[in-house]
Amino acid sequence: MNQAPPMRARRGGYLIGFLLLGVGALRAVIFYRDQSQLAAALWLMAGYGLLYATEPRLSSRWPRYRFLYFPLQIVLLLFVTNLRPFLDNSCSLYIPLGVQALRTFPRRAAIGWTVLLALLLSVTLIIGSGWLEGTGLALVMLAGATFLISYDMLCSRTQADQAESQTLLAELQLAHRELQDHAAQAEELVAARERNRLARELHDSVSQTIFALTLTSQSARLLLEREPARVPEQLDRLEEMTGSALGQLRSLIAQL
Repeated sequence: MNQAPPMRARRGGYLIGFLLLGVGALRAVIFYRDQSQLAAALWLMAGYGLLYATEPRLSSRWPRYRFLYFPLQIVLLLFVTNLRPFLDNSCSLYIPLGVQALRTFPRRAAIGWTVLLALLLSVTLIIGSGWLEGTGLALVMLAGATFLISYDMLCSRTQADQAESQTLLAELQLAHRELQDHAAQAEELVAARERNRLARELHDSVSQTIFALTLTSQSARLLLEREPARVPEQLDRLEEMTGSALGQLRSLIAQL
């Protein structure tokens, strides 16, 4: 199944059909003025317009509805285009059906429906207006149909590309936020590991040195009473250990 075009593109394409239907109805009023065919033409075109307007909603609810929709529309157009005297621009209503077929069916089936509609348009014009005039009108209408279908497909492709780009942008933004979260978590993990390392170093080196300082100072106090001559040696050792502890503290502070 073809990917459904964005709603904005579908609305733009359907406006073309309503425009052609409005022109056809106005031409019928002028062409069949004061004739009995006018009521039949307007009723048939009203039925065409009702089916055309409700097709998107009904097809979305019942996918098989499209297999009924296109035959019904073709039957209505056959009745409209067989009214006499012949109203040539009523054949232009085959063009919106071609646009719908290309949107609704897979590629191969859509091409088949488009070819069928083009043949019906051409044959009806040739029968109604004669070989020369009918062929000319058919070529003009088919050229216009080709332009409208190409324009519709281009708009649909552009809308689809924009929607795809927006989806990709949203996915990239989500991935960027996830990367930022992962980076923040990684930074927190690294910081926690660094804090643990510094805590271990503080415990293994500085705290042990301070504990040794405490023991040495207690030894110096005892020696002061028993062997005063050995006190300077203990003081020198205290000074050395204090300098070592200060150096370790400065190193840890610098790492922090």
